[in-house]
Amino acid sequence: MNHPEQGKCLRCHHTGHLNSDVLCRGCLHAVRLDSDVEWATDPDGSAPRSRQLMLLYYGLAPTHAQPLKKYGRRTVGGRERLHWVEHIRAAAEAPMRDDAAVLPPTVRGQMPLFPVRRMLSIDICRRILQRPLAGYADVVEHTAAFAAETGFSKPMQRKLHEMLRLALAVRDADGDDLVDEMVLNDIPNFVRSVRAILLRAGMLRIWEEPPEPPEPPGRIEPLPARSPRRPPRPQRRATPRSCEHCGCWFSAESLVVCTPCAAFARLERTTLKTTTGRCERCHRADLPLAGGHCRRCRVAPNGRGAEPQSWTQLWFGPPLHVRVHGRRRTDDDCPASARPVSEHLAVPGQQTLFEMRRDWRAVAKLPQQDLPALTSSAEQLLADLESVIKEQMWTKVPATKTRRALRILVSWLGADAPVLESDIQALVETRYKVSGRRVTQFLEARGLLTPDPEFRRDTRQMRLEEELATLPETIAQELRVWIKVVRGEGTWEHAGRSYRSIFRYFHVLKPIIQGWIKDGVESLREISRDDIETAIASRKGTPARTIHIVLRNVFRALRQERVIFRDPSRGLVFAGIKTIPPSVPSDRLAGLLSHAKDDFQRFVMVLVCVHALSGTDIRRLLLTDLDLSRERLVVRRHGKRHIIYLDELTYRCASAWLRERHRRWPATTNPHLLINRWTAVDTAHPSIGTSTFSTVFRPTGLTMPTLRQDRILDEAFEIEDPLHLMRLFGIAAHTAMRYINAAHPERTAKLPR
Repeated sequence: MNHPEQGKCLRCHHTGHLNSDVLCRGCLHAVRLDSDVEWATDPDGSAPRSRQLMLLYYGLAPTHAQPLKKYGRRTVGGRERLHWVEHIRAAAEAPMRDDAAVLPPTVRGQMPLFPVRRMLSIDICRRILQRPLAGYADVVEHTAAFAAETGFSKPMQRKLHEMLRLALAVRDADGDDLVDEMVLNDIPNFVRSVRAILLRAGMLRIWEEPPEPPEPPGRIEPLPARSPRRPPRPQRRATPRSCEHCGCWFSAESLVVCTPCAAFARLERTTLKTTTGRCERCHRADLPLAGGHCRRCRVAPNGRGAEPQSWTQLWFGPPLHVRVHGRRRTDDDCPASARPVSEHLAVPGQQTLFEMRRDWRAVAKLPQQDLPALTSSAEQLLADLESVIKEQMWTKVPATKTRRALRILVSWLGADAPVLESDIQALVETRYKVSGRRVTQFLEARGLLTPDPEFRRDTRQMRLEEELATLPETIAQELRVWIKVVRGEGTWEHAGRSYRSIFRYFHVLKPIIQGWIKDGVESLREISRDDIETAIASRKGTPARTIHIVLRNVFRALRQERVIFRDPSRGLVFAGIKTIPPSVPSDRLAGLLSHAKDDFQRFVMVLVCVHALSGTDIRRLLLTDLDLSRERLVVRRHGKRHIIYLDELTYRCASAWLRERHRRWPATTNPHLLINRWTAVDTAHPSIGTSTFSTVFRPTGLTMPTLRQDRILDEAFEIEDPLHLMRLFGIAAHTAMRYINAAHPERTAKLPR
């Protein structure tokens, strides 16, 4: 056990046992219990202390002794913070508690040119805690009296002292004798209490409200309102200030950026997707940029044409708006003489040295006024586009996208040489609100487009190639041979099928091929008759019949091209499926036309529900096929024509649709009878898509084939003559007999022998 050493205590100057190197046991506990702050902070300059009597309880060590008062004491990490430690830290931080750069005092009585709003916070108050302020002692006394009346605690009083210190520091910074009531709007907390305390101390200058108009004679004055417990918070008033982005002076309550600059920042983030950075002209950082310049350098007269100067002119008056003289900025605000012509204009007849695809992202995000100046031929081409837009009555969104895409192309490449179709596709892939399809058709109609075969291929052909790329090489090569034969390009030439039909076959074939690959099949030569029967047996009814037809088509083509030695599907017979056409209840057919939203949908419903036309027949109808004067409609089918004589309902619907068609697209050149807003302006003159019919009949809860079959079946119930069905609906003989047998099954019974 270590015994205490003998020595003289540094605090009480008595000789005895020392628990530490310099203090005896009693003085050591006195310092630990924070009972002598003066000696702990300055041991050399303090007088000797007398010895103290300490009461020690049995079983309680002196180091665990605590003062009686425990509430309201500061702790750090669960440990009590000693006052002498705080005094030492405060003495060390005293030079840092009076920052001369924060709210520097000015000459008393000097008036500011502009009253500027300040962004005050607790951090600013902590940087001036040791600054001597005139009248601060009086304010502290009035704070104590105010706290006694309102019941504020001591921590609350300390927070009020910080806010009052901020108000007095702003008063000295403004060179004023009193605190202006406008300053209270900048204080972060406890505005009402600070106002009441400053009124008590007589250090607040009240706003002078304009006198109220005199009351008319004879009016009864209302009773005075009951005074609230606390004075109301003063209303914020707009004050002059300078925008942090453009530097222009404007008036606001709490904003630090003017409204045009805030709108410019939102526009850059949403439209151009740019980030903040340093301006290339004024070299200011953390500003929203467009084309390398901030809004101030883009809008000001000395901005775009004064690159060598790095200074910014001081502006007085209203802020610089994005609009110029009440209108939006156009090319006239930045004349073409100030913008050079593009250095990348394409020359007619110039050969290409290297085939490289352009990256339009840097050009596509530029605003219109930052694009190169247009040549005379480019301006004429844009004028032609405007006439087409007006003539064909384009809607706003596609017209705006097409106009911007063409302007970018002709401003950068010119309008003298044809534009590559690959350049248009690359511009569309930037996704900067441009339209490529209508620009392509517009330029192609004027001989200013160089087509690219890669973009002219059938979409289903490209999808087939993508699907084949996922299969093993041997099977993929065999399926390519099958596609070549079906297209009519095999050994035996014949009328080939479209890629649409081939893709429908492949949609049925794909899951079967994937199942064979999982079983370890590497080539279609390994497929046997049992594999085909297993694939057909996995489905029932019509799906099984479809699998049989597709597999038979594939293996016949491979046998024809001598890719396989024998056809495993040869001799495999699948019995035909006889289905009865569905019949729709009358209550579901009632009010069917009420689901139509416009003349287009009403006309389509009448053609299906009254005349039993299929979707293919409706899509192929031409405008010349409808003859309202003779009240008939010609349906063109493969090798024959079917004439429909219009009844009164069909005639009204057809007339209404023709009027609507001419009203919406008076200059369209599409020859089809039924068009929409896409096919009306397409120079390829396509027919409407099959998805259009799904949109028409979806609200009815019935499909178009169901309604068509129900119409034919209903006519078969009324008249038992198959020739009548063939003449009325233009169907084949076996189809007419199928409906007659479904409507009258007794006619199919065999007579007994």
